[in-house]
Amino acid sequence: MQNVIIPLNAFGRDEVLESGQLFYIEHIAKAGAYGVEVRRELLPENEKVQQLTQIKKEIARFGLFTVYSAPIELWKEDHQLNIEMLTTVFEEALTLRAGWLKVSLGHFQKDQSNLIDLFNFLKQQTEIQLLVENDQTLYGGNIQNLKTFFESALAIKVPVKMTFDAGNWYYANQSVEEALTELAPFVHYLHLKQVEKNQKGLVTVPLQKGQSHSWKRVFNTFPAELTKALEFPIQPIEKTKDYVRFIEQLESEVLV
Repeated sequence: MQNVIIPLNAFGRDEVLESGQLFYIEHIAKAGAYGVEVRRELLPENEKVQQLTQIKKEIARFGLFTVYSAPIELWKEDHQLNIEMLTTVFEEALTLRAGWLKVSLGHFQKDQSNLIDLFNFLKQQTEIQLLVENDQTLYGGNIQNLKTFFESALAIKVPVKMTFDAGNWYYANQSVEEALTELAPFVHYLHLKQVEKNQKGLVTVPLQKGQSHSWKRVFNTFPAELTKALEFPIQPIEKTKDYVRFIEQLESEVLV
């Protein structure tokens, strides 16, 4: 199936900053992935537009789907829409010709955050689907905050959907099982990772086989055709193909 996306932070922050995100596009395409997730935090501050334009051309050369991940908070600390940064990252996503733009929830509060502002903004942004991801903060990764946001958005038909990050719940001290129960209807995009605890704390590790792993429970909850990103350390880069095939094999088993 053609629905596996490779985020560019999978290859290590220092390595990607040194080589540039452009370097990895061909490798991802040849690994058989459906798409690539470009990371705003890994772009040089003074060369964003230039690099996004170059990355766009390379992605188009291989016909990959594009997600733009921008680690901004949708709602500011005063609970108002982060319109300035949202405008900026949408412009960047348009430069990249991304199909989806992924951000974090931020400080949403139902009684103080005006969803009509977001509705009106998104009416002008019909080319790109906005996704909100559970991040690692105690507010943006809070199950009830996210549920309230998505339910409220759905009620007035705000065109926003969810990225479900399988590992971030641990960093936000939330229950993965509860998150699946409460948020599954809103999920459009899945970030797969395995999070384990060692002496230094929580750490993200590559996917491992076995039904007992938490990522596998998340995987089995959603339809096989759901688009999935493999957001965990991939070293060396040649192993990308192995992980893509691994996910495709699991999907085919579900469909049999």
